[in-house]
Amino acid sequence: MSYSILVRDLTRETDGAPKLLAYDIRDRSAAETLVSVIATSYQDHGFNPATRVHWFRHAGGVREIFTWPRP
Repeated sequence: MSYSILVRDLTRETDGAPKLLAYDIRDRSAAETLVSVIATSYQDHGFNPATRVHWFRHAGGVREIFTWPRP
């Protein structure tokens, strides 16, 4: 199975449709690690353990970043 990384802009996108950032990642652990590294590279970031979704602030907006499919 391969995994993708998706990003959703929560402040600007009214339909909430995520955008594809990366795809064809063969290992879920590698995809989740990459998501975490990207999110934590921003000064204002966090993780919601209930949904397993990372978030970060960039350019005045809040974005969610996550792997797909989700476990």
